[in-house]
Amino acid sequence: MKIPVFILFWLYLSTFLAKESAETERAVVVVYRRKDYFSADFTIKINNQAITEKFSNNEYFRLEVPAGKVKVDTEGSFITEKKSMSFTINANETLFLKGIVDYDYLSNALYFKRTDSGEAAKEMNKLKLDETALKRIE
Repeated sequence: MKIPVFILFWLYLSTFLAKESAETERAVVVVYRRKDYFSADFTIKINNQAITEKFSNNEYFRLEVPAGKVKVDTEGSFITEKKSMSFTINANETLFLKGIVDYDYLSNALYFKRTDSGEAAKEMNKLKLDETALKRIE
């Protein structure tokens, strides 16, 4: 009787510790947008949480997120299409996302493209930090 109880306790404890360590694994997302013909602001949501409502040209922000799947939603004014994208990020990794505005005669949309750190460093050289953006998502 003692052995099955001990095994169940050990399995419960190991599951609890695995969940706790998975919850503490964090990563960083850097989102940036260079100068573009289309200058309107966009609202950015990550994992269904509003990060900033005025993301515009020549801006960037850094955000600490839980490792795993990251869902990014964008929306803007009445002629802007809402877009949803998802990216996977590992623990202790930094994900760089470059904002690209796609526009035509009647609508526009903000997309993000995964970029390597070297290219992102060159492109972010003269961008300013979006001070209104959140810094961490739980």
